[in-house]
Formats: sequence, structure tokens, C-alpha cells
Amino acid sequence: MSVDTQKQLMHRSLQCIHLARSIRDQHKDPTKITADDASKMTKLLTEANRLKDLAALEKQNDDMLTWSQNPDQLPDAIRLDNDAAASKVDGGGQWQEQIAKRQLEMFAKAIRSGWKNQNWVDQLDQAEKANLVEDATGEIIVPHDIAGPIFKTLPRLGVFRAAGPTIRPTTSNKVDLRSLTGATAGWGKIEITGAAPTDANVVPNTPADVVEVHDLMAMSKIGADELQDTDANLVSLIQDIVGQQFAQQEDDAYSNGNGVSKPWGLAMRATQATPLITQAVTGVNAAPSGDGLKSLQFRVPSRFRVNGAYFASGDATEAVALLKDTTSNYLWQPSVRAGEPDTFSGKRWFTLEGLPSMGASAAAVDPSIMFGDPALGYLVADRQRITVQRLDERFAELGLVAFIFKLRVGGDVMRPAAFAKYLL
Repeated sequence: MSVDTQKQLMHRSLQCIHLARSIRDQHKDPTKITADDASKMTKLLTEANRLKDLAALEKQNDDMLTWSQNPDQLPDAIRLDNDAAASKVDGGGQWQEQIAKRQLEMFAKAIRSGWKNQNWVDQLDQAEKANLVEDATGEIIVPHDIAGPIFKTLPRLGVFRAAGPTIRPTTSNKVDLRSLTGATAGWGKIEITGAAPTDANVVPNTPADVVEVHDLMAMSKIGADELQDTDANLVSLIQDIVGQQFAQQEDDAYSNGNGVSKPWGLAMRATQATPLITQAVTGVNAAPSGDGLKSLQFRVPSRFRVNGAYFASGDATEAVALLKDTTSNYLWQPSVRAGEPDTFSGKRWFTLEGLPSMGASAAAVDPSIMFGDPALGYLVADRQRITVQRLDERFAELGLVAFIFKLRVGGDVMRPAAFAKYLL
């Protein structure tokens, strides 16, 4: 069997490992990993071990075939390879740590000097090259030890991810929503017909069939002197820059994206694009009121109110923050603890600057405030992988090197009934 087959097996094994780690990284407290996520991690790691064992068998088969052609010269080499493979199995944790350290070193080299026409790249084996460069585009693959913390901090840097939408890690360019929304249940027996099962009470609008995955690009310009800094400082700089840029772009798309090379946003699904969010409260004199805001919760079925949250534009949040009851107490409650959102009527409140401002049009038709359950109503399709392209010449006269980071992510409303809009 060829070296290319071994490379493919190891690459698929590493993909399974990275997906399992990405699921783990979504939980700050490992004791609170859900049974579903734990099952997914177990299956992924089992498959990773299977693929790794297959790759080892292919290598042994190749070694034996080579030895059989000249048996007097290679038995010692085969023995040494077998001893090395055994040590990797016995010391799996240490081996993984060495691989991660090696990937970090190669990534730092590629960031500092590029990888094309570099002598050190020619010295890498096939597996190391596969972990450094994306074959299809030639972009540098950001190692999981660097990309993982970026995904972990996105919920803190971004507003919408912090609200808790369903995050679906995927290796595909599309996620079929019918696997999540097409289930049905009943007493006695279920009648199976040609049409997909629907529940008019819970999902009055037919959701989109799939969520498309798009390229999210972020460009950073780093000084030549900073590129020569230590690996740790360079990694920290990249994580800070990329995390902030990705978080801002994501929030804008989840707020008002039109589905063209970006995720679908709440506002677009509330006003223009089918499946429409139809449940609504209309403001009087284009201004929010305490009664209107409380009524908004009851425009969605009760199952979506339990984990429901408010989402509002910046000016709408300001208007709501000034609302008072009859005893001059403010209705909107600012957060008193770091990391926790503001609240209104006992529900979480998130400010999404990308939502339409109040009074942007003559009539009260802009969804400046929305209420809904992000976990049951919105899905984020996350490829959980970041690549980077180095641009050496673009800003060379300024002493800068530009980097284009690419994250693949998609998003869409999967249950329109889970949201209601306040038109202002």
C-alpha cells in the first residue's frame, strides 16, 4: 500500500481527534458535558484509533514488502520501526503532546517566513506536511492548540454565540436541518406518508432544508519585528486579533445576514426571506413599551419561552433601559456580574448592533427587538477549522506582513416559531 494511503488514514484520524476536542472545548466545565456530546466524542475517538491502527498496519505491510525484496539488509530497520510504534501506543499522551508541539513549531515557522520554497518543508514527512498545508488551496492550517482557544473565546467575544445557539460541528459544506426538525411523535402508532412530518403548533413555517457553510475572512497586518517574537507571544497575538475580528463579523451576520456568502440573520428571516418569523408585536409611535416587551414573550409557544432571550439593536436597548414602572424603578436590569447578560422581566438581554435601528423606515416594520430561544431556534454550522494565507508583498514597504485567516461557518433559523419580532 502506498504512502499516500497512510497519509489519508492518518489525516482522517487527526480530523476525528480535532472534532472530538472541539466538542470538548465547547464545555468550560468537563463535568457538564451532555450525554449526547460524550457519545459523539467516544465515537470520534474510537474511529480515530481504528484509522491510526489501519495506518500502522499499512506501514508494516509496506516495510515487510520492502524487506522481502532484500531480506538481508532491513530486519533491524523494521524492528526499530516496530519499537517506535509500540512506544507511541504505550505513551499515547506524551506522543500527542510531542505532535502538538511539533505542529506549533512548524506553524510559527510558516507564519514568520512562509512555507513555499523553504528547505525545512522538504524535510517534513507526508503526515507533517498534511497537518501544515491545506492541499486544495495551499493555505497554512492553524493547529488545534491555537484554533481551539479561538473557538472557545468566541462566545465571550461575540454576542450571539454567548446567547447559546445550537452549534453543530461539521466536516461538510451543508448541514441538513431535516435531521433536527423533521422528527415526529404520537400515541399508538405513527402514520408514515410521503410528506415530511410537521407540527403546525410548534413549527408553523417550513424551515430551510439545509444550512450552507460559508467562508468568513479576516485580514491582519503584523509588523516584521513582531513576527520574530517568541512562539508563545506570536500565538497569543494571532488569537487576540483573529478572535475579535471573527466575533464582530459573526454578530453582524447572525443579526442581519442575507444568506449570500454569509449566514442568514434574524432580521432577514423576520422581514424578507422565507421561512419568515411571523409572530410579532407592533410598537406604538415607533417606541418600545414595557407591556409590549412582556407580550413579546407570549408570541412564541411555551417551550420556547423557558430558555428565551431578548435581542435588540443599540438604540432599542437604550430606549428600553430608560423605561420605568409607576414607582420610577427601571424595568431593564443591567448585569452586576462579569460574563452574565443584562435582563428584562427575568429573561436574558443581548445587544446585537447589527439589528435594524428603530425608525429606520417610515412605518413600524423594522424588527429592532426580537425574543426567542436561540438553542432551539437557530443553528450555527461550524467547520471548527481555521486556515491562513500569508501575503508577503502587499504591505512590504510599510514593514508589515498581511495574513488572511479563513473560518468556515454558516447559520440559519431552523425553527421560525421559536422567535417573535417587535416592530418599531
